[in-house]
Amino acid sequence: MPPVFGLLHPIIREALEESGIHEPTPSQEMAIGPIMEGDNVLLVAPTASGKTEAALLPVFDHLLRDEKRGGVRAIYITPLRALNRDLMRRLNFWRDRLGIDIQVRHGDTGAGERRRQAERSPEMLITTPETLQALLPSEKMRSHLSSTGWVIVDEIHEIASSKRGSQLSVGLERLEKLTGKPFQRIGLSATVGNPDEVASLLGGRRNVSIIVVELEKPFEYRMEYPTPEDLDFDLSYELGTTAEAVSRLRRLRMLVEGHASTLIFAQGRGQVELLGNRLLRIEPRIDVHHGSLSREERQRVEDQLKEGILRGIVCTSTLQLGIDIGTIDLCIQYLSPRRASTLIQRVGRSGHRLERRSKGVIIPAYGEDALESAVIIGRAERGKVERLDIPVKPLDVLAHQLTGLALDMRGVRKDEAYEAIAGAYPYRSLDRGELDEVVGFISSMGLISDDGGILKPTGKGRRYYYMNLSMIRDERRYPFVNLVTDRVIGTVGDEFWTLRARVGLNVIMRGRVWKIIHIDDERGILFVLPSEDPLGALPGWDGELIPVPKEVALEVGEMREKIASEITRLGSAERVVESLSSSMNVEAEALKAMVGEVEMQLSHGFPIPSGRRMVLEGYERYLIVHSSFGEKVNRTLGCIFDAILSDHDMIYSWWNDAYRILVEAPSRLSGKDLEEMEAWLLHISGEEAERRLLEFMEARFPFGYMMRFVAERFGAIPRGRTLSPRELERLQERFRGTPIYIETLREAYREKLDLDEVKRILGSIRSGEIEVVRVMRGRPSPLARHVLEKYADIPELLASRFSMDDQLDYMKRSIDSRKVNLACMGCGGWSKSSRVRELAEAPACDACGSRLLAVLKRGQTPEAFLSMVKRWMKGEPLDGGEMEAISYGRRTADLVLSHGKRAVIALTVQGVGPSTAFGILSRMHRDEREFYRDLLRAKIRYIRTRPYWDEDGLDRQRLKAR
Repeated sequence: MPPVFGLLHPIIREALEESGIHEPTPSQEMAIGPIMEGDNVLLVAPTASGKTEAALLPVFDHLLRDEKRGGVRAIYITPLRALNRDLMRRLNFWRDRLGIDIQVRHGDTGAGERRRQAERSPEMLITTPETLQALLPSEKMRSHLSSTGWVIVDEIHEIASSKRGSQLSVGLERLEKLTGKPFQRIGLSATVGNPDEVASLLGGRRNVSIIVVELEKPFEYRMEYPTPEDLDFDLSYELGTTAEAVSRLRRLRMLVEGHASTLIFAQGRGQVELLGNRLLRIEPRIDVHHGSLSREERQRVEDQLKEGILRGIVCTSTLQLGIDIGTIDLCIQYLSPRRASTLIQRVGRSGHRLERRSKGVIIPAYGEDALESAVIIGRAERGKVERLDIPVKPLDVLAHQLTGLALDMRGVRKDEAYEAIAGAYPYRSLDRGELDEVVGFISSMGLISDDGGILKPTGKGRRYYYMNLSMIRDERRYPFVNLVTDRVIGTVGDEFWTLRARVGLNVIMRGRVWKIIHIDDERGILFVLPSEDPLGALPGWDGELIPVPKEVALEVGEMREKIASEITRLGSAERVVESLSSSMNVEAEALKAMVGEVEMQLSHGFPIPSGRRMVLEGYERYLIVHSSFGEKVNRTLGCIFDAILSDHDMIYSWWNDAYRILVEAPSRLSGKDLEEMEAWLLHISGEEAERRLLEFMEARFPFGYMMRFVAERFGAIPRGRTLSPRELERLQERFRGTPIYIETLREAYREKLDLDEVKRILGSIRSGEIEVVRVMRGRPSPLARHVLEKYADIPELLASRFSMDDQLDYMKRSIDSRKVNLACMGCGGWSKSSRVRELAEAPACDACGSRLLAVLKRGQTPEAFLSMVKRWMKGEPLDGGEMEAISYGRRTADLVLSHGKRAVIALTVQGVGPSTAFGILSRMHRDEREFYRDLLRAKIRYIRTRPYWDEDGLDRQRLKAR
């Protein structure tokens, strides 16, 4: 028996022998001793390294040797109920051999089982962070929990960067107040970039030993880049996608067929559904798995993979954690994993034993995707993992925990509450003034009573506390029910229900296409039937992609510079590919795509953007800011640009990705415009940037959506209630100046933005460390096309390799995101600015109910237009330009009156004026796609004949003839 196992109780040693475990893993070798000595420990090690047993065996040893019985002696916390169930199955062996009573307690635990646990508690309780919160104020369970000597937090990295982690950290402080003495804290984590902060989250002010295990477990990362063959072009029409996409699908099928069990990870539920739908048509032994499917449906898919019925699952991060789905031979990442930590954890699911090789294949879609993937593979191989961003002083969690402390102790002194909360790492910098403000706010709501510095519980506070145990956003879900079987096949969220759901719509769910037959508004149910139409719209998944961090984006920029340098040195892309192939584990086709993009950028005379060079590129009415600083930084810069450019009426809309910011101006940009933008970048200070960002946030950030969830966690609005767009807009004013407003702003800054890094970048621009280059050509640069094809309404002119269906989808998405101004010509006193996708099918004036709404031209302000309308209605004289504006507005209003939202959609397309729109809208389109195809044809016709048309799409030759 190895020395470390020799420390354990003889019964444990016998059980290890019986289970065939003769040698400890490195995790067990390094951690068992310190844990047995009573140290607080954070064990950081990769998947399948024996972390669970490293934590449990010493605790079992203490439970066997300690003669004291009664109460919950140890608590094992996992982030998912499914992990609890899996762990319990594994622990049945130890329970039977050691005679230790181990039980599970979470939201699915039945009432009878909960009563039995309250009467006679287990020695070890397996639970979730939320269920621990439910148990802490429980009178019967408090007496059992007072015996706790050990708490193990598994997969702590999964909750560390969310408010669940903040809530748990305070929950552990509350538990220690209950026990009256320190208990041992043990955290188990995958590899993270800042283990010191994760340890502090676990231990608060206590010392925590960090044990980082560097394993020699073999990981194999490979990138493949399929290219189309003749068969792919034949299949592309049948599958409704491009030949390039078909080549990737066929490669996925080959990889699945070559392995017994495969996980295919995609980014987001929508991508999972679309990929699953198309794969199912060429590989029937595939299914999909994501969080919007019912628990029963997910369980069925997991069981079928274990039983060998399925060969593969297309999934999101739902299968990234250690849920038991049997042996996995291969993990495939479809498109870039976007982070090294994501790649390591996902690939770690294959070969889920220490001695087995974990194999992962990345299949990117285009050159930049391949370059990003190559950078992430390199970072994973070097162990360069991203830091976790732990929330600082979240006020909604504070409100909930103050209420919990009042319930725990049937009244708690404010000083005592402050001491407990400030002992948790996220609240280390909390000052008394902040605490007092939140206490005053929740007291005014009746959640607690502040009686001379004693915080006392209330009935309303108890209800609030138990209704808000979860810090996860509680979006209402609407079930899809199969009309034939009456079975729930999945759910969609509030946005889909409100903005998209309609009878006749085709929707992809569970990898199959379904048609909505009936919508039950009262019960919130969508009844569907299977559909044979492959042109299914995706459900309303709005789970954003994992943001690409600045470290990855900067390295992508460095790699581009290196490739450019090699092209200059070696003289050709082919030689560069040959040179790189010897040092990178990337197949030749992927290298060709990576190098080819850089070569095209250089051959067209465009500079290479990087962390040392920001490029301002002008193309028609678009400004592309090439900024290789990651999504949060670029979003922050975009917000600041919006605030500055809005002062000069130089911005219509904007978007960003990890490498660019795309700004759409109202009119064609000039060289002088680019010079002004460069001057702003060169002279704006960090303080000015911060002021401009706040200005944007308060004026144009979608506060209502985020504020709704914060307000729910404060108990200010009912949880899960559906709010209309207007009600969401009112939240900002209703809660302005309150902790809800402050916390919403903090949450937005933390989750979406990176102001500190932007200040650093602006400082580097001012000092010359980062150069700014201006460029304007008649065509966009190759690197600009990525963002233009994604968001701008011109992909049909830029991307001939895409199918017509792809072009129409791009065009529709672009139109949906456009802002339009509507003004009522019925009363002349109402206007509205809205995204197209947010409009009702039959828009109407909120003031008078009229549907005679004019669609204003770009750059035309509602105030100026309505002023003209009022003068016109009074019969006052108008000049020629004003009468022309009134005439144009009236014609657009007539179209909106007759055709509703479709008229607005048509009038947002370049080159489609009222006359062209009338012709298109008058046709009997069989489906929406035909409508958009007509709009596309009109736009292309306008682009080709632009010299003969005025800005409203009117034929100049005809006007001259008149």
